[in-house]
Amino acid sequence: MQEVNSKDDLYRMADAYGEMGRAAYVRVRFTFDLVWPLVYLFFLGTSLSWSLARALPEGNRWRMSNLFAVFGWLFDMLENIAASIVMLNYPNHTPVLDALSPVFTFLKWVFIGGSFVILVPVFLVAAWKMIRSHK
Repeated sequence: MQEVNSKDDLYRMADAYGEMGRAAYVRVRFTFDLVWPLVYLFFLGTSLSWSLARALPEGNRWRMSNLFAVFGWLFDMLENIAASIVMLNYPNHTPVLDALSPVFTFLKWVFIGGSFVILVPVFLVAAWKMIRSHK
């Protein structure tokens, strides 16, 4: 599925898809695009929570970094909703949601990418601590 980088992209897609294509777009957003975010939310949420709990001492506020995965999921859902409403409303314009959809897309990738940026070093620290404690 094509990423939306601007409201113009969204309307270009809506026009190019036609009525049946827009209906298919919305159907995909509320089937596959509901399942996939749940998969990465589960993976990132559990991986981050496990790693942060083992790498950082209790009470460390950085342990809340596992919420990055939740925010990624939240912005993904908001992106799906906004883009779907614009598609369903086409050819009429949807002024606020058409502008927010690309913002939600950007924020989704910031938080999903941020989750992986946090996960890699924290997982390595957690694994190192586990290995050292077994010696």
